[in-house]
Amino acid sequence: MPDFPSEQAVQLACRRAAEAAPILRQASPETIASLLETIADKLAAKESEIVPLAVEESHLPTARLTGELGRTTGQLRMFAKDVRAGAWTDKRTVEALPDRQPLPRPKLERFMIPVGPVAIFGASNFPLAFSVPGGDTASALAAGCPVVAKAHPAHPKLSQLVGDIISEAVKEAGLPVGTFQLEAGDAAVGEALVQDPNIKGVGFTGSQRVGRHLMDLAAARPNPIPVFAEMGSINPVFALPGALTEKAQQWGSGYAQSVLLGVGQFCTNPGVVFGIAGDEWEAFCGEVTTRMMQSIAGPMLTDAIGAAYCANAAVMNEQPGVDAQLEPGEPGQAGLARVSFKDFIANPKLQEEVFGPFCLLVTAESFDELLTLFPQLHGQLTGTILHGPGDEALVKVLAPAIESKVGRIVFNGFPTGVEVCEGMQHGGPYPATSDVRFTSVGNHAILRWLRPISYQNAPDYLM
Repeated sequence: MPDFPSEQAVQLACRRAAEAAPILRQASPETIASLLETIADKLAAKESEIVPLAVEESHLPTARLTGELGRTTGQLRMFAKDVRAGAWTDKRTVEALPDRQPLPRPKLERFMIPVGPVAIFGASNFPLAFSVPGGDTASALAAGCPVVAKAHPAHPKLSQLVGDIISEAVKEAGLPVGTFQLEAGDAAVGEALVQDPNIKGVGFTGSQRVGRHLMDLAAARPNPIPVFAEMGSINPVFALPGALTEKAQQWGSGYAQSVLLGVGQFCTNPGVVFGIAGDEWEAFCGEVTTRMMQSIAGPMLTDAIGAAYCANAAVMNEQPGVDAQLEPGEPGQAGLARVSFKDFIANPKLQEEVFGPFCLLVTAESFDELLTLFPQLHGQLTGTILHGPGDEALVKVLAPAIESKVGRIVFNGFPTGVEVCEGMQHGGPYPATSDVRFTSVGNHAILRWLRPISYQNAPDYLM
């Protein structure tokens, strides 16, 4: 990374990206696909360096980060395959009808092209799969967009290592240096990236506060650009009576495991569960409480994230009607509270995400009362329905209600696993994400970095 003032570095990087854009636009699918595969190969070859460094900086376990590296290389190869297939050009041709009356029809060819240089902000909780070499970068390069990546301060050395690997692959491909660049620095660097006139789109994963700030900066530009921001989500779970009559302990244990996974530091962490008052619900809540109490505090990603977790859990526990049953005394320690549905629905504060191993158990008096949630429920990445025998009629009513508020509905499972595939939608209504129409995970993530163009009566030699 250049050793001169941040503003100058950002301007230079964005200018280089703009210079690279027309070259990438004309690059063959094979060139782009080979670049993605070379990046994947080089990352895999450096596993013995990458994983220990990621462990050191993120405090995540070796097994988790080894798997995450595999996910990272896998999605690079997935996009390479898609680029070779040419599916994302989505070319549609309407032939000319010169003899049509009363007016002839021209020949029209519509297809997708890259939007141009994009800024990618690395996330703290997935230092590989959602950071410098992650899905945002992979999909943008696959689309033919130059990338200026903003390193996350939680893992600067790892960002530099993988950034150098990507730059090496770019050089070997014979592509310009502006194809991929890495910038580090404070918030001012990120703001300058979003505001630079050469940047045509932004990818971000992080807090609602920062994501909304970037959205506002982009909207205030003389030429506004889209910001694809993945932000906060409480990912509600709805535990129906039939499911709990049949498997209260099993579902309670599974729910607690999902909340505790990765010390609760997933954007899909199911932070709130709703149930209907009764013995089955109490059995479920008892199992969740037992499992949470038995858990051992784990290290969080950064000291700041750990401090914020404790502070946010304390704020949640202080809300009217909230019964704090397990208060985290230190970062990474599990937290659990209970509240009535009436108190939950009356307090928007209870819909805010507590990033960490914290859960809120909400008791409704009836299914009809539970349905009054949806007009006030914020947009979410996911919603989960636990159902069993006798719940069929409830599910038929609940699923459409949830559909209006989430990007993915999980049935009899938990949302913390996000498969990288064509069937995945990782996005949701605001404030879960900035644009409900797109996903940041899976094959369709490339659509964020493409725009349509139509050629009318173009000469054959041009097409």
